[in-house]
Parts: sequence; C-alpha cells; structure tokens
Amino acid sequence: MKLTTGENFKIVYQGDYNAYESGPDFLNAKVEIDGLLWVGNIELHVRSKDWFLHKHHTDINYETVILHVVYEDNANVFLNGFAIPTLELKPIIDIHHFHKYAGLLKNKHTILCGTQLRNVQPIYLVSLQEKALFQRLSRKTNNLSFLTGSKDANQILYFLLARAFGTKINQLPFEEITQRLPLSLLKKQNKKQQQALVQFTSGMFTSDFSKTIKSAASNGKVNSSSWKFCGTRPGNSPMVRIQQFSAIVREFDFETSFLYLSKEQLLEYWMEILKGIADVKGEFDKVPDLTKSFKEQIIINCFVPFLFWYGQINSDEQLIEKSIEILRLLPPEYNAILDKWKKFDICINNAAESQASLEIFNEFCTRKKCLACDIGIQILRK
Repeated sequence: MKLTTGENFKIVYQGDYNAYESGPDFLNAKVEIDGLLWVGNIELHVRSKDWFLHKHHTDINYETVILHVVYEDNANVFLNGFAIPTLELKPIIDIHHFHKYAGLLKNKHTILCGTQLRNVQPIYLVSLQEKALFQRLSRKTNNLSFLTGSKDANQILYFLLARAFGTKINQLPFEEITQRLPLSLLKKQNKKQQQALVQFTSGMFTSDFSKTIKSAASNGKVNSSSWKFCGTRPGNSPMVRIQQFSAIVREFDFETSFLYLSKEQLLEYWMEILKGIADVKGEFDKVPDLTKSFKEQIIINCFVPFLFWYGQINSDEQLIEKSIEILRLLPPEYNAILDKWKKFDICINNAAESQASLEIFNEFCTRKKCLACDIGIQILRK
C-alpha cells in the first residue's frame, strides 16, 4: 500500500488492540515506511478531521502515534510540527461490498443470509458443513486431558459419558462426579457398590448408604444445589439421569478395544451398552430405560467425540474418518436451532449435517462472522 503522501507502506505488526484504556486504538505497533521501521501507536478514524473533533491534538496520550488510518483523508494532521503518516482506506474499500455486508447485519433473522441461501451453489454449503463438523469435533475434544486431569483413555471416556448424560443443563455436576469419583477408584468395587457409589457421590440421594460406600467416597459429594431441575421434563430430571448413568457405569468396563470395529458394528455395540438399563437394580427402584433419541444423543456427544479424540492423539486418520461416517449413519437431531435452517429450505439428512449446522449457527451466524464464512463470502462477492 501507499500512504497519502506516496510513500510505500506495510504493516509489520498491527499492535495490541486498546479496548479499555484511554489513548490510541492500537498500541506497540510496528510499520515500515519507505524501508524505515517505525514503532509506536496507531489511531483509527472515519475522517481525518475526527482527530480534532475528539480533541486528540490536546491529549499527550496521542503524541506517540506513528500512523493515522482513516476512511477519508479530509484534513492535514500534524504532531509536534510534523504531518502524521496517514493511510486512506477509501480507494481500497469496495463501498458496494461494504453496504451489502451492512445490509446483512441489519437482517432480523439470526441466520443473516437465510433468504439468500437459495442463490448460493450447494457445493459451498457442503464444503462449509464439512469444515464446521471437523471444527466442532476438534473444539469438543482438544482440551479433554486438561479437563479430566488425565491422559488415560478410559477416564476420558468415563468423563465424556457423564457429560453426555448431563446435557447442557447439568453437564457441570455430572463432570464433577467423575472428578470426585475417578474410574480407577470406582472399578475397585463390585458392580452393586459401583452403582451405589455413583449415586452417593452425586449428592442427590438421601438413602442410608453402607459404611463401605461412604468410606470409598473419599473425595466427598457434589453439592445438591449444583443440580438444576428447572426446564427439565420428568424423564430428563437429574434423579433419573443419575440412576441411568450409574446403571451403565456398573455394566460397562470402559475398555477401548471396540474402537476398531466397523462403523456398523460400533453402532450396534454402543446401542447394546445403552439398552437394558431397566433390568438393572441398585439400591433404589427399577431404573427407567433410555429412549432411542437419547441413546443417539449419547453416541453423538460421547462415543463419536471419543473416537475422534482417540484418532487425533494417535494420528489415526481411519478412526477420525470413522467418527464422521458414524454421524452420517445416525438420524438428524431436532431442536430450535435446526428449525431455523429448515425455515430457509435447508434439508438436514443425518447427524453429521445437524452437528455441522449447529456449529455454523453458533460459531458464525450468532457472531456475525460472515467474512469468515464460505457462504457469507459467496453472497458478498455477488
């Protein structure tokens, strides 16, 4: 680029955005002007005259400005008798493109480009969905070792299973159960004690537990106030989900040899683990069985991310691809966010597409990141 005075210009380092303190917009920047390195601060304005309207010429905080970036250069600005190097953006910015983007932001729909999606070639949506799905699985799994405090695959699978049972509403207290009751400690007990120990650690049950159970729970219990009941249906209440989770933990050994089954065999294996809970009895009443849709949710939010994570840490592309292929075998989810896509005639055929659509909505649409979105870029180019 060139400055308004004709010198060659480039940014070496844009500096640190000054979001809270008084003074220039970017601090500690480095720019090169005609081969000479300048170090200092950068100020941005719509027009050069705004320098005076904002009283910067009387403020000592602005004496270290090395670059004035403006949309329109309509005044000479001097600092200590020297003209401040100025970069004018008006010749660079496509105003038609800017107005299209501004128009998108005014859209009342959360999916800003929804009414224009039909004008975009399907290949761009498919490409965006593939990227978003990989991004979602990566985002869900990239800090599992930190969250669990362990690199042990069995403990991480145990953690993911608990998180899936908690859903968004009670995810944190379910995670806390796995922290207070590590799998290595839990599996030292017999099956009946394992189930009772999980329920005792949850802090939700007031039954008279045995001394063996109380002594085994050496890390204490989850505070009962951590559990949320508001907005949960009877079948999804914490009491029910804890009993179901404890019944599965009792029967599942958390070994990972199943990972190398075919995708069809894996689905069958996981469904087998999740069925038959109603036949398992512990210290309490018979545990209600899981619905088919909730079993699919556990596979989507526990087993598939685990398979993806295991493939990532072992650099096994086949496991990573298998995790995505399994999502394509499962039916799509149903929720309010996915309904928004359907209003714009976007057909969601399987769980891979529903997971990708959730990621696009949460990470791009709600944040108005149209300029980083394949669909947004195509619309703004037209």
